[in-house]
Amino acid sequence: MRDLFQEGRRGFFQQGAGAPGMSLIRWQDTFTIGVADIDADHQVLISLLNQLSETREEGQSRDVVGSVFNVLIEYTIKHFAREERLMELCGFSGLAEHRQQHQRIAERVQKYQRQYEAGCHTAVDELLDFLNNWLVEHIIGEDTHIRSWVEGACIAPRELAPAVQE
Repeated sequence: MRDLFQEGRRGFFQQGAGAPGMSLIRWQDTFTIGVADIDADHQVLISLLNQLSETREEGQSRDVVGSVFNVLIEYTIKHFAREERLMELCGFSGLAEHRQQHQRIAERVQKYQRQYEAGCHTAVDELLDFLNNWLVEHIIGEDTHIRSWVEGACIAPRELAPAVQE
């Protein structure tokens, strides 16, 4: 799986990433894990990551960049909780490890947020570099395992959705 990821990874990133108006990551069908709520979350996360990159590249004010930064972090935390709840409902065997990965990522992202708020000019660039790579790897390498557990659960994904939205 890792070799496949490394081989195909370049196709996920937009040519000329970093230029104003250019996305860091383009949504690819390869990112689809087959669970509508999680796929929708991943699309929002990619969109927010791209929006953060664009606001920084366009020279938006610290307040605007900081606002997008905050929304990205808040949505990431909500997504992690939603994904973990789904895994819990499906009896996902790797939940504890997945939850630890989410916790480490949340702590790292919040560290970048604190640095940015303290005036560190490189915090957004560091966050973008980190999330740019981590998000794609995590979706393809980790989150795809959720699908088989949802499919094997006693209840249909559409029945899980209300519980996951809590």
